[in-house]
Amino acid sequence: MTKNKNNFHLNTIKGVLPYAITAILTLALVFVGSLDKKNASANVSLDSFVDSEDNVSRDQIAELYIVADLSDTLGLASASDVASNYVIATAMYDSGQTSAGKLEKPSLTDVDTREWVIEYTVQEGESMDDIASRYGITTDQIRWSNGLKTTAVEAGKVLYLPKEPGIIYVVKSGDTVESIAEKYGSNVDEITIFNDLDTKPLAEGQHIYIKDGSLPEKERPEYVAPVIRRPTYTTTYSYTYLGDTSERLGIEVIGYNYYGGGQCVGYATWYRNVSGLSNLRPVSATWGNARNWAAAARAAGFVVNNTPEVNAVFQTPAGVYGHVGVVVGINADGSIVVQEANYNYRVGRITRATIPASAVGNFNYIH
Repeated sequence: MTKNKNNFHLNTIKGVLPYAITAILTLALVFVGSLDKKNASANVSLDSFVDSEDNVSRDQIAELYIVADLSDTLGLASASDVASNYVIATAMYDSGQTSAGKLEKPSLTDVDTREWVIEYTVQEGESMDDIASRYGITTDQIRWSNGLKTTAVEAGKVLYLPKEPGIIYVVKSGDTVESIAEKYGSNVDEITIFNDLDTKPLAEGQHIYIKDGSLPEKERPEYVAPVIRRPTYTTTYSYTYLGDTSERLGIEVIGYNYYGGGQCVGYATWYRNVSGLSNLRPVSATWGNARNWAAAARAAGFVVNNTPEVNAVFQTPAGVYGHVGVVVGINADGSIVVQEANYNYRVGRITRATIPASAVGNFNYIH
């Protein structure tokens, strides 16, 4: 029994030992990799690379990446500083500051958003597809970064390009890192690190890189707002109370009638007398109900006939009170376009519709 028990403990230790060794080595790597070799700081500092008499090797860049990744995984207090240092070091390395496989000592003041925001001048014969393919980004990302509706570009034009997939955004007044991250599909940490915002605030007009960002549809240069149309009724309407003058095609509500209590005579009087048609003889508000208008107009010396004319008042005595409106257009097929209020008891509404040629002759027209 004792032998079996000892074997069990031995097997348990053997099973755990690799994980324990891995954990110890990981912690040791984080600890050693996080030391500033000159200042003995608890954080990895890019200053140790810059101050060194020797160039920094690629291995040191790789070490900085591993330390940054592990620091973030373990939630160390230095994680954000280490991550920022890695991004800056990588940007310097990618900018071409190398010699014989070594990273040369740069000036940190030159490392800013321009590392991730490329100013590119279009070359002769070059298309946006060519540029997108060269930088591994999409033509949409180029267009959105430069406010372009189409992919057409000409030689000599300066474009702002994201170094990696994403968009370039021009900071506006009132923007914050948080508002930009929420609106354009990124996060605060990425925007801060990639644009070195730990050391400088956002500034209006500044070009910043938003990794994997996308413009909301309504902000895209090619966006066209949908046209909001008023309700239109294409059915032919025929109301018995107006008899053979009731037929209407394509009725469209175009506004509210504030004249004459929303009635048809109030709108016809306003349109003829007040709406700018000052060259026309004004109709009279004393003519009473619409059914009386043709007779009252003749008595007042107006020309009244069955021939339509633009800006003429059309009238019918049909129904209890009759009806009036104004002619606003005459079509080639003989139909007319009219505007009227209170048609079919739509009190307070102004409508536009077409009266077919077959019904045009059923009205009186006051000229």
